[in-house]
Amino acid sequence: MTPTSITVHETDNTDVGANAEMHSIYVKGSDAQERELSWHFTVDDTEAYQHLPIDEVGRHSGREGNHSSLSIELCVNSYGDFNATRANAIELIFMLMEELNFTTENVTTHNYWTNKNCPCNLLSNWNEFIDELGGSPEVKGRLLEVIAFELWVYDQPDWEARYITVKQGEVFTINSALTVMVPKCIN
Repeated sequence: MTPTSITVHETDNTDVGANAEMHSIYVKGSDAQERELSWHFTVDDTEAYQHLPIDEVGRHSGREGNHSSLSIELCVNSYGDFNATRANAIELIFMLMEELNFTTENVTTHNYWTNKNCPCNLLSNWNEFIDELGGSPEVKGRLLEVIAFELWVYDQPDWEARYITVKQGEVFTINSALTVMVPKCIN
């Protein structure tokens, strides 16, 4: 399969322990095999698991969705932090968008393929979720580890507006891209 989209799901499993690790075990078990269920990634509030290579067909969204789309399941376990799960899913989707040269036009819901009320928690806020994926997938919301001796960070497009200096080995989150104007040469 050559994926043309990313389909977002929710596990609909609020049980204690129903995190990404538990679902990684479930998807390889006999119940999932008998039900012919499989998907590419499961994300919770602390980690993500990959279950299938991105070029392998999963069984998650009906024939058309299965044969054209990667699938990401977001955990909704009752003790988990869904906002953190959502943020981790956005990070994973950014990474996949970058790798596959996708835009937000390539990100859809399980509901799109089958009319199922999935992802239940995100459907009512789907436009907000997509807005968070908008902008530049190479920049927005990405973590950056500094490998140079130091990195100057700006909050205005002016060389004199250095906001902070980040040292080698430190990590920070990029909120937006900013082009700092090149100073005019002084003769």
